[in-house]
Amino acid sequence: MCSSRVPGALACGLVALLVAGCTGDPEPPAPPAGTPEEPAPVPTSFEGDPPPGIEGEVLRYLHGDSADVHEIFADPGGVRISAVGDAFLVSAGSEDRHLLHDAATGETLWEGGVRLRGFDADLEREAVMLMEDAEGTSFALDGQGGVLWEETREGDVFLDGIAVRRPAEWTHDDPYGEYVLLDAGGEELWSYEFAAPEEEGDEEDEAEEDGEEDDGSQEEPALGVPVAAWQDLVLLASGGPELHARSLDPDSAGEELWTVDGEDEDLGLVSSGPVPTPQVLGFHPLPDEGGDVLLVRWASSEAASVLSAHDPDDGELLWTLEEPGTNPVAHPYDPAGTGGALYDGETGTLLLPQASGTATAVALDLAEGETLWGLEEEGGAFSPAFAFDGMFYGTSRGGGDQPDTQVVLDARSMDTVSGELSSQVEAVTDSGHAVLVQGRQRFVYGPSPEEAEASESPSPEPSE
Repeated sequence: MCSSRVPGALACGLVALLVAGCTGDPEPPAPPAGTPEEPAPVPTSFEGDPPPGIEGEVLRYLHGDSADVHEIFADPGGVRISAVGDAFLVSAGSEDRHLLHDAATGETLWEGGVRLRGFDADLEREAVMLMEDAEGTSFALDGQGGVLWEETREGDVFLDGIAVRRPAEWTHDDPYGEYVLLDAGGEELWSYEFAAPEEEGDEEDEAEEDGEEDDGSQEEPALGVPVAAWQDLVLLASGGPELHARSLDPDSAGEELWTVDGEDEDLGLVSSGPVPTPQVLGFHPLPDEGGDVLLVRWASSEAASVLSAHDPDDGELLWTLEEPGTNPVAHPYDPAGTGGALYDGETGTLLLPQASGTATAVALDLAEGETLWGLEEEGGAFSPAFAFDGMFYGTSRGGGDQPDTQVVLDARSMDTVSGELSSQVEAVTDSGHAVLVQGRQRFVYGPSPEEAEASESPSPEPSE
């Protein structure tokens, strides 16, 4: 990824000096001492080739006096840009202020002076932005800037497209009480009581008072804390080695669908020590109509963690895979997800960070349950940023006097697709529009609005 070629700017400077020497033109007089130099104008034309996977044309540039864009792009603290569905979220560096910018047209979809708390997805896995206003009220916006959900009672939380109303004064250590699950519009889907487990002695005393032996036939159905939702189900973590899937269908809300149990012999987790509690990493759609995968991590502080993949429709175990080393044991009631993971839906490859072992991250084939490759420390410091069209984009830290560079890796093979780019990709949307950074300028590159509209339009039915 290193190059011995003379940098383009330096080469142009050498050529200019040679031309001036040949023409015999006098050198311009030096400016008086103390005269401030005029800054070079911000470039408005894109030079070179776009990065791999990015197709289309330059649609607009975002900085400079001639840029026809929202004034947030001139924020004195700079801006940060993230992809949200088919749009760009532009965040000011000097204050809590954000703009949702349509990638294809540049139209402002939404703007507001609120706090960005993070990103999520709805039940169909469409992008969602989690916000908080000045009064501390939480709300969620969809990828077009529409209000998807708004907190109506203090303590309500947004979870994968539904709202969870937890017991008053809820804590991780005391999660017991009444739960209400609501849809994004505030309509109740299901409510239940998550009761604290009884002490073993209390159960025996209660059975004696009833004058009956406890044969387990009256056992209460397993419940827990909602940690993930997907389409028409919610996953409840009981605090033990189980995950319980319950229905969100209005006709069968709360019905038990299936359970994943860490003590199941097929998982291979049973040992002399306690069975780990499950951590939901997420739901991922496989390519080529391969269905969906629920990925779960079983972490222990003393052994390598294990991944298990399940069919969300019935909980069936698809495969298990041991990770390179130990990973942190998450709290059993933490919401689904893990920081830094990247999923490429084009190839079904998940790049999953590792806390220990032989790799800092491993690329997994979620259909087959195989490790494709790993990022090793000896190979240089590589920070993955995002996935797009079968590739992982990231930054290779040069160290010392060497600058950081953006590198593009093939998601399946780890081969370098392009190690020397004329521009860097800051963000890329689902529609294939990208923000390219080059020469103090940001360019939006991608399909024109007409091309994008044509690609989304259904093909006409053949005439008879």
